[in-house]
Amino acid sequence: MIDPKTPGQWQEAVDSAYGALVLESAKAYGLLTGGPVVNVDRCEKILRRGARRGIYPAPDAIEKFAVELVQPNPS
Repeated sequence: MIDPKTPGQWQEAVDSAYGALVLESAKAYGLLTGGPVVNVDRCEKILRRGARRGIYPAPDAIEKFAVELVQPNPS
């Protein structure tokens, strides 16, 4: 995986990592089933590295992550 380069890319990575961890927590508590497989260690690493750069999850990170699950952007 290529590391983000710009602050905007880091923000997207941090927001996605945070959203993925929330999804994984909901699955662990039995609130959700299915969805993508979450690499918890990678997500936590992204959050730590983002924090060292002063980048933290945006207030709407979970909502944006949920929308992407339902309506992914074509690449």
